[in-house]
Amino acid sequence: MNVEPQSLEALIAEFASLPGIGLKTARRLAYHMLSRNRDDIRRFADNLITASTSVHPCPNCHAFTDQDTCPICESRTGTKTICVVEKSADIIPFERSGIYKGLYFVLGGTISPLDGIGPEHLHLPQLVQRIREEGIEELIFALGSSPEADSTILMIDRMLADAPVKRTRLARGIPMGSDLEFIDEVTMLRAFESRGAL
Repeated sequence: MNVEPQSLEALIAEFASLPGIGLKTARRLAYHMLSRNRDDIRRFADNLITASTSVHPCPNCHAFTDQDTCPICESRTGTKTICVVEKSADIIPFERSGIYKGLYFVLGGTISPLDGIGPEHLHLPQLVQRIREEGIEELIFALGSSPEADSTILMIDRMLADAPVKRTRLARGIPMGSDLEFIDEVTMLRAFESRGAL
């Protein structure tokens, strides 16, 4: 016998659809939300709707922004280094630690045939175009350490075979299969400083 109302079940399912949230955590979050007062819930919902309508990918680097162009692209014009990341959240540890002062480019994922993600699903053509048009001198791959990341880096390397751009990747101090947004600042610093040529 199911004792949870259908609307509560639907809310739990929404939380469970988020990455890294299991059914147990989803249920706890749903019950917590319902224990808050109506004003708190309304503010939460309003903030979610506002973010979903005002935040969009930067046309240059695909990082999330609520401006025409993200502040990093706006303030670092003329920079000749691009750090390639998988998703917008991966930029945060670099900016928080202050170890990198160049540009970024968000690929939108990594090549993963098992998940149905091919090169056509990523922003690869725009990355190559930026490198050629802006005279980028160094491309830093910060895609983590997984077979999918390796395949993606290899694909980009082949696309840039005739381009005179230095290509480096973060050192292997980052644990296999980990997401950059969860890496502590010391590990990120060591990995960044120990990056090597491909």
